[in-house]
Amino acid sequence: MDPYLEAHWRDVHAGLIIYSRDALQGVLPSSLRARVEESVLLETPKGIGDHPLFPDVRVVEYTSKRGLETRPTASVAGVDPRMRRFMALIAPGVLVLGGVCSAQDSKPQDLTDMSLEQLSQMTVYSASKHEQSVSDAPSSVTVITADEIQRYGYRTLADILEAVRGFYITSDRYQSYVGVRGFGRLGDWNSRILLLVDGHRINSNVLGQAFVGLEFPVDIDLIRRIEIIRGPSSSLYGAEAFFAVINVITRTENQPRREEISFAASSFGSYGGRATWDDEYKGVVFALSGSFYSSAGPTLFFPQFDTPATNNGVTGNTNYESYQRVLASVSWRGFTLQGLYNSQNKGVPTAYFDSRFNDPRTLNLQGIYYLDLRYEHALGQHWQLDARTSLSKNTLYGPVAYNAPPAPPDIFSYDGQWWDSEIKLARSLPHGSTVNFGTEITDNFRMDQSNRDPDVSPVPTKVSTQLANWAGYVQFDSEITRKFSLSAGVRYDHYNYGLGGSTDPRAALIYHPTSSTTAKLLYGSAFRAPVPYETAPDYGPSYVSNANLRPEKIRSVEGTLEQALGSHLQASGSVFYNRITDLITLETDPSNGLFVYKNSQAATAKGVELELNGGLAGRLTGRASYSYTQTTDSMTGQTPPNSPANLVKLNLSMPFLHQKFTGSLDGQYTGKVTTLAGNTLGGFSVLNLTVTGHMLGKRADISASVYNLLDKRYSFPGRPEDPEDALLQDGTTFRLKFTYRFNSDSGAAK
Repeated sequence: MDPYLEAHWRDVHAGLIIYSRDALQGVLPSSLRARVEESVLLETPKGIGDHPLFPDVRVVEYTSKRGLETRPTASVAGVDPRMRRFMALIAPGVLVLGGVCSAQDSKPQDLTDMSLEQLSQMTVYSASKHEQSVSDAPSSVTVITADEIQRYGYRTLADILEAVRGFYITSDRYQSYVGVRGFGRLGDWNSRILLLVDGHRINSNVLGQAFVGLEFPVDIDLIRRIEIIRGPSSSLYGAEAFFAVINVITRTENQPRREEISFAASSFGSYGGRATWDDEYKGVVFALSGSFYSSAGPTLFFPQFDTPATNNGVTGNTNYESYQRVLASVSWRGFTLQGLYNSQNKGVPTAYFDSRFNDPRTLNLQGIYYLDLRYEHALGQHWQLDARTSLSKNTLYGPVAYNAPPAPPDIFSYDGQWWDSEIKLARSLPHGSTVNFGTEITDNFRMDQSNRDPDVSPVPTKVSTQLANWAGYVQFDSEITRKFSLSAGVRYDHYNYGLGGSTDPRAALIYHPTSSTTAKLLYGSAFRAPVPYETAPDYGPSYVSNANLRPEKIRSVEGTLEQALGSHLQASGSVFYNRITDLITLETDPSNGLFVYKNSQAATAKGVELELNGGLAGRLTGRASYSYTQTTDSMTGQTPPNSPANLVKLNLSMPFLHQKFTGSLDGQYTGKVTTLAGNTLGGFSVLNLTVTGHMLGKRADISASVYNLLDKRYSFPGRPEDPEDALLQDGTTFRLKFTYRFNSDSGAAK
């Protein structure tokens, strides 16, 4: 039997989950590869008890598939060699037959149709750069599916992350910022979160910025699932994989023919739409989607500007926003070419950097573009080759109005362009072991910043930087015994300028005392190299350079426990300790009053997280979590600004009216935080309600959402560039959304 299959027999719960990573992946056609990890249920005469043909299989319950047929669900206990040999022989036939049968079905299986036991064995790629069950991943992992995104009415990636254990979101009405486990540095540009789209790095090479609000470049409807990997992951990904890796996996591959449109209208004169087309012709799979959005934004009141000279603190035409984006891909025989275009225009209402209040000329025009070519190929039965190369561009054009018209605004801009290539070889070894070797080269051939101040000179200043780095890594996963497994990896990154190199290891010991219990002991380290905006910001008189910035480092230790509670509930808990040294912090230079990025001494975070996930089949489902984090700045001994100690998340969803509609409630409580001025903002809770329905034979979906249902008044801390110490957020808002599929084979979003 294939060692990989043998190693995972202990993971089987509600169905016989057959894994094949080597030989089958090489011989199956591309249209069936996505089904290799799906469950295979043995047909048997209806009845509970021992299987009449296979004594090692016991039927424990029945599950219904779309209400059309009933199949037995099998569990495996004490699988002997006869059964293993039998399953090894029938696995290829079962998989191919399953693919043929699925091709005849109206739509592929939704992850949310799985039982809790099957969900616990959902595979994840991003934790180790190869497919493995969530319980075997050497990290604390959360997976968000397309069905959850639809049911809870999430509008942005920030909405999704807000509902994830240990994460919290702030906004300065320009962009959204992510805090993780007590760290949400004001002045940070999300540069400690690595954001990927189908494995492609999205972070800007000038600011290191990860885009999670409406500035995120992919339409939320195109997301198949999101893999959230907590903890340091520089052992695989290098810089920016500091607190977490977020891999957004789109539904542009292995889809049936799909032609659909979507339109949404919401508060503040906001509206948006999407058109998507997928097809296949002679083995070539095409996917194309285009989206747009426009919003006038709310009228806002800022008490800091409550004078007649500044319109009594009222601004009504400066919080506008719009975007246009296209995502396209072509796949053929292991090759996939993906391209993205995103252009966003966002007004800035806060008068940041001491700009003129209530002037709509202060805005940011952001561009995100890339082409990504990847190739996947099985080399025999034991080797897998993955290669990719990409060209990316990230731009910003940001006028800042300081004087009334006709005086022109200052203009800050940057242009970041980089080429990246990676080759990875994976080898399967006996006893369920795998080893991955990889190398990555990144050439940041353009990292330009420009600033034009018409009061000083008509010619803009320009700061240009070029940076290249090479990296090599190895990742080893092995099952020591039937209950213990080990994962260990290390990566070395070398830069072509004064930063030198960084070596970052990661290790995990995973223990499965029973089929329903998993314990993990995790250790990892990561680094983040300073970006050009930190070492040499070209933002007029607001910043000064610091060429002596050093990379910041994190070391993390974590213990996790996952326990199934019966058939429909799963509990998990984590305790963690993070220590950051040489933390890069935006400070004010006392000699001149200007902003400067410096390495502070150190900071620590220690905490505990608890989560309960599950529900009743066909009834109430949901997830609840609580996080407590104690964050300490070593220089002051105090809790840093914007570091809440308590986070509570609650998601509940329930179908009604014969399951034609679903009502979903999601809520978050964020504990009190301090601002940069030392003031305290009290804790607050926000509840959101979404009702979704399917019509016209599931060709059409309609949803209605109310956000901040109880009209809670709450504020986020202001950033260093903001004149406001706290920024009041929106009250109750709404959204109506309609999606129509022209092809009945399209099915609901997967």
